[in-house]
Amino acid sequence: MSEQAINRRQLLASAAAVGGLSLGLSLVPGEAGAATRDRRGAASWENIIEKSSFSSSSAFGKEWNHLYPWDGDPDTHNGAARMHASQVSLSGGVLTLTATRLAAPDGLSPHSPNAPLWYRSGAIHAKEQILVNDQFPEYDIEGEFRTQTGQGIWPAFWITGTWPAWPPESDILEYVGDSTNLFNTWNQTSSGDEGEEQSDDVFVTRERVSGHNPDSWFKYRVWMTKEGDDVLLDYYFNGEYVTTHRGVGWAGVPQRLILNLQMGSWASGIEPGGPGWDDQPGPAGDTYFKARNVWVGRTRAW
Repeated sequence: MSEQAINRRQLLASAAAVGGLSLGLSLVPGEAGAATRDRRGAASWENIIEKSSFSSSSAFGKEWNHLYPWDGDPDTHNGAARMHASQVSLSGGVLTLTATRLAAPDGLSPHSPNAPLWYRSGAIHAKEQILVNDQFPEYDIEGEFRTQTGQGIWPAFWITGTWPAWPPESDILEYVGDSTNLFNTWNQTSSGDEGEEQSDDVFVTRERVSGHNPDSWFKYRVWMTKEGDDVLLDYYFNGEYVTTHRGVGWAGVPQRLILNLQMGSWASGIEPGGPGWDDQPGPAGDTYFKARNVWVGRTRAW
């Protein structure tokens, strides 16, 4: 890891120790201290998604679109839920995605592994793309979330290469059928990260964080920094630094920010096509994934 990354980590640790940093909240212009200015150097700072984007329908419409960001079948992905705008609601600055079990499946997802669509749910994506490059060398992405977890429940807050360019992918929040959050970084080539695994023809580095309570709000954050052709990703849980992954060749690759409540499929605990797959076991009633204070900022070098 570069000396720059090590120094950055030391700075964050010291700031957290004195209560000066909580998931990037002190990085907003006007709230930043001298240490933050030193870290960011001469680059200017700008917000591209404000924390108030869930405060009203008009504020939401300025920053977000419904469904997934890909052109083909934007209401489905790799789970057992079809997305509908009606499953997304706003109240008191909180966005709620609701997954509802159906009496019968609404066909099959066209995306592998082609799960039966037993749920109606919600997904949104940011209108602004994430693009780490020489002009925008740093991004901070964060939010506070409260979600149910367990068999069949698959909430996620993540960024992915503009469809169908996958990977890259960074999972900032992801619970796949249990109460362990996965900070995942997906690469087309090996990054050399400790614990990296090969999955078919791609590579993933995972860091697992337990301690989730579905009745509590938790903060999730990734801080992305350009390093040559790569991007370093520092992950945080509830204000505490967790790990750093490397996105190989991510510099200059546009990505989209997505917030969704998927259901079933890999979160069902059943292998595709195996016994019980057609039934997609999971919650019988409604399942909720709530978000507030979602914020994205970046440095601008010119």
